[in-house]
Amino acid sequence: MRYDFKLVAEFAWAVFLAAFVSALQVVVTTQFETLTDWRTWTISLGAAVARSGAGAAIALLTRRQRPE
Repeated sequence: MRYDFKLVAEFAWAVFLAAFVSALQVVVTTQFETLTDWRTWTISLGAAVARSGAGAAIALLTRRQRPE
């Protein structure tokens, strides 16, 4: 079996996973019974997802290749 590496698909998958795990962490650690402002929580969730997705993208785009 041969694996056909698809750069764009692998890149998108890495960024998606970083954003998804970040969102999951926020949702799991939130104490919903004490939440009073859903708008602020939603904005912070979106910001966390955007930051982690962008961080993963920047890390992948700027990584150094190992010399062979």
